[in-house]
Amino acid sequence: MIFYDSPQATVSWNEDNKVVVLQWKSFARGEQYRTPLNKLLELAVQKRSNKALYDSRHLAVISPDDQEWVAQEWYPRSLEAGLKYSALLVPHKAIAKSSANRMLSGMDISNPSQEFHDLNEAFQWLATVK
Repeated sequence: MIFYDSPQATVSWNEDNKVVVLQWKSFARGEQYRTPLNKLLELAVQKRSNKALYDSRHLAVISPDDQEWVAQEWYPRSLEAGLKYSALLVPHKAIAKSSANRMLSGMDISNPSQEFHDLNEAFQWLATVK
């Protein structure tokens, strides 16, 4: 079920796996980047899901402002929303992966998360956690 769709990203509910999915399609900055992340939280609360899959394979560089926003504002709200497990499909572009890693290194991530290169493996891992 598609919950939100834009040229930059799609947020959907995967009923089979009971997972909120954010699929990045292209470069996003500012509100184009933040809105899909906020919609993911909205859907997670609505579905009472504690699992998210971030398909970042087509994500480009994350701006420093957006990196800071995720670390300082969005991530604490994701914990309040009940997200507990995260699977990340690694970006194809090295510069995007480096940008994501910089952002993650600045965060105190207490919840289990895993990086994957394969969508099925990500869903399989999420199926093993409660």
